[in-house]
Amino acid sequence: MDRILLALAARGGVASARQLASAGCTRHFLELAVRDGLVLRLRRGWFALPSVSIDERRAVAAGGVLTCASALASRKVWVLAERELHVAVAPNAVRSPARGVRLHWSEWPGCGRESSSRDGIRASILHAVECLPEEEAVMALDSVVDKGLLPYDDLIELSSLASAGRRRVFDLVVRGCQSGLETRIRLAGMRLRARVRAQVPVEGVGSVDNVIGDCLAVETDGRAFHTGSVQLEEDYRRTLALQARGFVVVRLSSRQVLHEWPATEATLARLVRRRVHLWTPGQRQRLHNEGWEPGTLKYSAGSANQP
Repeated sequence: MDRILLALAARGGVASARQLASAGCTRHFLELAVRDGLVLRLRRGWFALPSVSIDERRAVAAGGVLTCASALASRKVWVLAERELHVAVAPNAVRSPARGVRLHWSEWPGCGRESSSRDGIRASILHAVECLPEEEAVMALDSVVDKGLLPYDDLIELSSLASAGRRRVFDLVVRGCQSGLETRIRLAGMRLRARVRAQVPVEGVGSVDNVIGDCLAVETDGRAFHTGSVQLEEDYRRTLALQARGFVVVRLSSRQVLHEWPATEATLARLVRRRVHLWTPGQRQRLHNEGWEPGTLKYSAGSANQP
């Protein structure tokens, strides 16, 4: 029995009957392991340890492996909630997807599977680029880079494998976006033809999530990270410090960015049309007189006016 459990563990928790047989596992003991609940039968000829995630087990039961948004989410990549399970099957597979399952048939050279239940990171990225709406795909790829799952330069190299109509997704990926919320704000600013910078260092404040134009600081607050009193006090401090430096501060909740986005984007568009995001020459001069360099927002050493 232990031989079966060790053989499954060595293969990431999922294996075929043929793979288990090659590891010296007999059919008799395999059936006993299934009967005792030590091993799960996913479909004919395929078995898993109970510790394997439900999504990976469902993918194997559907005849393939976890891929696209589902595989990226399993790696803690920032993806919007998916109603469907994304499953990669062989290009010649003849299968009808089960309810709630989206099948992917494509394969690319050098982009293989990580295990018997999950696609490799490169294949998962390419499936996401081909499958997801452009904005959602950029959110995911920004997150892949931020989490260090694939170096930025290696990610960009994958663009040559994507279809011509989807290569633009790679052009929109940048370093530094730490959440899909920040990516969505950045892309909105680009659509408004305004300069957008992510994770902008401001002396005395820290990194600002996004700065549109010169001075429209957009901070996106994921609820899980901004509910404690200590964090709220820090948010208030940052807001006041940014305002003292000539910024217009907009602080958005995850709900406003994810679930009320049309209204939120329309408000940002109005601010840009009113040129709130740009410093006037007079504002630039006042900042300079106070000892701040508007281009860098660093304080000039030796000024007597440092707040």
